[in-house]
Amino acid sequence: MGRGLMMGAAFALAACSTGSGAARSFEDPAVQQLFNMPTPRYFATLKVANQVAQNCARYRYDAILDAELNERRNEVGRGTLTARPLTAQIEAETDVTQRSFQGKHGVELTGADLCPAADAEVLENSALSALLVPV
Repeated sequence: MGRGLMMGAAFALAACSTGSGAARSFEDPAVQQLFNMPTPRYFATLKVANQVAQNCARYRYDAILDAELNERRNEVGRGTLTARPLTAQIEAETDVTQRSFQGKHGVELTGADLCPAADAEVLENSALSALLVPV
């Protein structure tokens, strides 16, 4: 029940946001890509999106959307509740996703300004971009 109250408060705060910093709708194609991903790829994408947001002052990581997606994925058996036995697969997929992102954009994920890469992901409307909110 406590978690439900926290989630409700988070969604209420999200509803108060306006302008470019507002979270994406669940019906957004990029959000749907995330929702439909296999579990290892989903968690790898979350991690890379978080790393991108940490290294770009123009975007923040959408923790509210992350929580909403996890709740919905848990309802269909693909959220954090089912991820524990997949730890090795998630780690392997994270390595692949990080390398792919770095190769695609010609960047390192740590210590670099990732804003140009983030902008490119947003223009592409990639699944990763669904978790990047302009500040």
